[in-house]
Amino acid sequence: MHSNHQIFRIPFVIISYHKNDISCFRPEFFSLHLHCNIEHYNSPIKQQLYSPFAAHGVRFEFCYNGFICFTKDIYTSPVVILWNPANRRYKCINIPSECSKFTHLKLGFHQQSNEYKILKVPFQMLRDDESTKVTWVYTLSSGSWKIVSFTLPTLTGSSEPQISVNGFMYWLAGSEVEYVICFDLIKDEFKLIVIPDDRQLVHRKLMVLRGSLAMMVSVEDRTKDIEIWMLVNENSSYSWTKKFNLEPFSGKTMLMEMLNDHKLLVVVLKTHLCGLRQVYSYDLVTKMVEYFHVPKEQDLASFVGVHGCYFESLEIRIED
Repeated sequence: MHSNHQIFRIPFVIISYHKNDISCFRPEFFSLHLHCNIEHYNSPIKQQLYSPFAAHGVRFEFCYNGFICFTKDIYTSPVVILWNPANRRYKCINIPSECSKFTHLKLGFHQQSNEYKILKVPFQMLRDDESTKVTWVYTLSSGSWKIVSFTLPTLTGSSEPQISVNGFMYWLAGSEVEYVICFDLIKDEFKLIVIPDDRQLVHRKLMVLRGSLAMMVSVEDRTKDIEIWMLVNENSSYSWTKKFNLEPFSGKTMLMEMLNDHKLLVVVLKTHLCGLRQVYSYDLVTKMVEYFHVPKEQDLASFVGVHGCYFESLEIRIED
């Protein structure tokens, strides 16, 4: 009930930056809130997320469904860390030594079965397009890894975040995108979905729109409208429907993901290196803008990054 209720709330936004010592390797993590009064704009951030292992050389991967995911010792004895800041619980998951180091990390959730799965997906294809590939799958409830073999005629991994919705995980297939890769979280099977268009020199980003997979397509030189397409699945037949056309945003603007059914998370960077200017939500229907609290420049030595939406979760299947 708590998880379902959170879906209808505006989430926090996770950012990281070096607060005092710019030479310090360890970033600080904070959550941004929507401000209620324009007079409070640029007020200092007040909710810091104290990571119990931030001093141990961990690398931030993504935040998803109330979890923040890190990796540690990725080239020696790799470990995945799932951390729930809301209840201060975390779980360290050892990656099997046989698992290739040249993989991307994915995390998915199947709501009907209440099951989380971690994927280690190879990001390198061999020259033979018909070669059988291997992915490692970890099931949180059983605490065990298993190998899933598959054959796909395209790149298998991407550094872009995964999207988990309706019992499936989705991600874009590498840099020269021709397909969306789909992983069935119950059957542990892969399939490919053709993208809505095959234009070159465009940027594509997956997101969830109104409970379904969606894709945002923008021209790299920002001279044309931004398109948002929704994936329709009818009788196991996939098709794309264009839902929105947005006017191009200004330069130094990153369109991150959907906050809820119709609000887009937008980040505006400053012209100088490591600068954060604005974080706001843009309503696709009403065109209204709501701003998140952003720290004052004097409160941070070096901005690191905006990592996406964060919903508080009461998930207790991970232990200290």
